[in-house]
Amino acid sequence: MANQTGGFGFRQAPTVGSTPATGGQAEYKIKSGLGVGIFQNNPVSQQYTSGDDGYLQDAAAATMDDGIAGGSGWSTGTSNIQPIIGVFNGAFYINSSTSKPTFANHVLASTTFGTDYNTGSSDGIGLVNDNPMQEYTCKADAAVTQANLLNTFNSTDGATVGTSTHGQSTVKLDITGTAATSMFRIVRTANDPANNDASVLNSNQIVQISPAASISN
Repeated sequence: MANQTGGFGFRQAPTVGSTPATGGQAEYKIKSGLGVGIFQNNPVSQQYTSGDDGYLQDAAAATMDDGIAGGSGWSTGTSNIQPIIGVFNGAFYINSSTSKPTFANHVLASTTFGTDYNTGSSDGIGLVNDNPMQEYTCKADAAVTQANLLNTFNSTDGATVGTSTHGQSTVKLDITGTAATSMFRIVRTANDPANNDASVLNSNQIVQISPAASISN
């Protein structure tokens, strides 16, 4: 059976040791008026001082909010690169038009947040799965060989790393090149009969954030 097509980013799978995932999330601040949107299931990091220092950004973007290469060009060897925190699952902010509290699974570029009158802040809150033991399911953009297992790869990138229709990431694992400085380590092929043909593109792979790329390292 041919693998199903279409990237969906990095979905939570069990944690290391096949332990059920709790789905726990931590809160990180998002700056109002982001230059690059953040989409559900994309890896995220904090911005360097060349951007809005310490605020959340989408690390799957070809150029991240702080101006540093992300996506397939992301590298721990890049000057001033910030480590991967985890995977984005949604956001809370005050809608600037309605002044109502809003939960969303993504934040589009240039979204302006209103002021939270409980805190006096116009920052948004990003919900991130930052468990360093978490495993993720993702699509591979090319065939995956046995030799690729335990090697590290980045996410794909492009002009669109998500869709504003449903807020879901569209990235895949970029198998075109491996480097020890990349984001994710392949652990195994997912046990999914509809998507486990690793000899062709679009197989589902189980990955972890590489220890070298992780904020928890």
